[in-house]
Amino acid sequence: MTTLTEVQPLNSQEQATLTQLESVIQQDLQAFQRTGSALAEIRDGRLYRATHATFDAYLQERWGFTRQHAGRLIAAAEVAQVLEPIGFHPENERQAREAKGAAEIVKQLEPEQADTVARFIQASTGSEKPTTSQIKAVAEVVRAIDEHGMVDHPETGEPVPFTELPEPARMAVIRENVSTGTHERLQRQKNHVQESAMQAKSNGRGGWTDWFMDYVAQHLTPTQELRIVGKQDASGNPKVQALIVDTDTHATIAFGEPADWLKKAVLNLVEEVKA
Repeated sequence: MTTLTEVQPLNSQEQATLTQLESVIQQDLQAFQRTGSALAEIRDGRLYRATHATFDAYLQERWGFTRQHAGRLIAAAEVAQVLEPIGFHPENERQAREAKGAAEIVKQLEPEQADTVARFIQASTGSEKPTTSQIKAVAEVVRAIDEHGMVDHPETGEPVPFTELPEPARMAVIRENVSTGTHERLQRQKNHVQESAMQAKSNGRGGWTDWFMDYVAQHLTPTQELRIVGKQDASGNPKVQALIVDTDTHATIAFGEPADWLKKAVLNLVEEVKA
């Protein structure tokens, strides 16, 4: 184990930085973003090393923090930093952590794409506090449009490069795609609600198992099978998949996306056959 006598002492600039960062934490422990950012900088620069052998020991002895609590603060601060340019300003750590999904998508955008997302959200919602759902939906659309390059002109319907459209036309294209995506998400949510209701009304075996047996009884022919297949993915993680197979030709008739657990695998197949 590294002892304190073996570590490199802080120089004057590092000591001044440590003092300034600790004052941020001391003065306003409720300001999660400043606190999380300060903790991350202390951790990354090992500015605790003059008095503590590890970051964990520093957290516990200096602030009474566990590693988990500090990790949550740091993660929340990182989310807030990513989403602030888009116009999202979380009011607390919990709100920031709930926006992690939107932040992950925004981080994948180029600066120009992020600017487009920010301008569209401001123009379309007129809100200074967009929701994480709005940010995520718009970011997904902007990224997908840039990946394809070509879009249908909102007036002529002809395929044109997105970058050649004037600003109002770009906003119209984004708006149409966001609206379509929102509708699809709402429909999926509706299907999930229906599945949950089906499960609640089941005879005790579970709604998804009822569907499984009902589908076998009502829809399969004597040469078809509804199979549950479990295997490892490329990373060695266990996955399960539900699929319908023709036993004569060995052709796959329908299949759901692989899932991490059995119920989800069957519900993925439910969505596929309903579509």
